[in-house]
Amino acid sequence: MNRIAFDSFSVVAFPGWEDFTETIEADEPPFTLARGDGAGALQFSIALFTNGPVPNPTPDQLYEMVLRFAEARGLDAPAEVVLESSPLRLAAGSFEWGEDFLRIWQVSDGRNFAFVTYTCESGQQGRELGDAERIVRSIRFRDSGGDV
Repeated sequence: MNRIAFDSFSVVAFPGWEDFTETIEADEPPFTLARGDGAGALQFSIALFTNGPVPNPTPDQLYEMVLRFAEARGLDAPAEVVLESSPLRLAAGSFEWGEDFLRIWQVSDGRNFAFVTYTCESGQQGRELGDAERIVRSIRFRDSGGDV
């Protein structure tokens, strides 16, 4: 396993997982990890704390963010819901999205936030979802000194 560092965070990736961000056709693509022979993609959107009151969200507040995302996209209630308070605060849920499987995580260290998705063809999630769960839990946000 190795730690992959992006500009605002880093994660521990398992063998075969690579940074595919530059292969995404978009002006500002989300940070993306995938396996070359894999079933899906793990994408990260990061919001770093800069100033003001420290957000300090609870897992329940993060879960509300998961629900708002789902509602805005017309998704049904999430399955496989997980709420955790340490070492990172985390809320997650899984959805069927047309022909695809979608897992959503809202993650925070109390100051910074990560919105993470794993998407693959429905029925294929068993190949990588366990790795994706562990990768998400390994997030380390960049500190004020620039270290991840």
